[in-house]
This record gives sequence, C-alpha cells and structure tokens, in this order.
Amino acid sequence: MFSRNRLYNKRYYSGNLYTVYVNTEDGESHEYEVEADNFAEATKQAEDMAYSLCTDITYIEVYQFA
Repeated sequence: MFSRNRLYNKRYYSGNLYTVYVNTEDGESHEYEVEADNFAEATKQAEDMAYSLCTDITYIEVYQFA
C-alpha cells in the first residue's frame, strides 16, 4: 500500500512532467519531455539541452501534463 507521501513524491506525480518545444533560428523544432518543479526549471532544462546541440533558440514553448 502506498502512503500519501509516496504517491505525491515527484516521481509519481504527473504534475511535474512538462513537454517543451524549442524552436530554432533555422526553423527547426525540438521536442523534449522534462521533469521539473515549475515552468522556469523546465525551461532551463530545455535551454541546456538545446545549447548542447549548439542551436540558436528563437523561442521556447512549455506545456504541463494534465
């Protein structure tokens, strides 16, 4: 049996999952699924992933899983 604390731990809580679209200056779009505590952290993780590909970011879209 799971306790309330375990169910709402960030591993089991879908509210911490985000879909992030990174749009580049070349017209490409990269999609990432990240786990974060808020929109700012999800954006930061997506920026880091995009920078690792050496892409220039035009804008970022962040959506939270319901």
